[in-house]
Amino acid sequence: MAAPAPSYDLVLLLLASAEAERRQQLVTEVEKLIQDQGTILEGREWGVRQLAYPIADETTAEYRVFRFQGPVELLQELDRQLKIADVVLRHRTIKLDRNPIDLPDLREIDAAAAAPAA
Repeated sequence: MAAPAPSYDLVLLLLASAEAERRQQLVTEVEKLIQDQGTILEGREWGVRQLAYPIADETTAEYRVFRFQGPVELLQELDRQLKIADVVLRHRTIKLDRNPIDLPDLREIDAAAAAPAA
């Protein structure tokens, strides 16, 4: 019996200074590419966040995360396309050993941290 396809997390750091339409266009292209060759399990927009250190003189980036399943060819094509995309500061694909239940929602975590302690 064949093993189930492995799951991956793709983390995108997009130029916050780029036009929102251009960033959304790239996200749509990534979603389409994944759906053509694999399956999107979950996608999250974590919003614009401060970077730990400047990247290409940028101090903020829009974070997007996708959890998906797909073949190795999909990983190679994603890597190729994201390397040449002008709105991508960084990207990282991580193979998951097992399928975690859910991606954390950083906006909820930030809101809870910002709430005054009772």
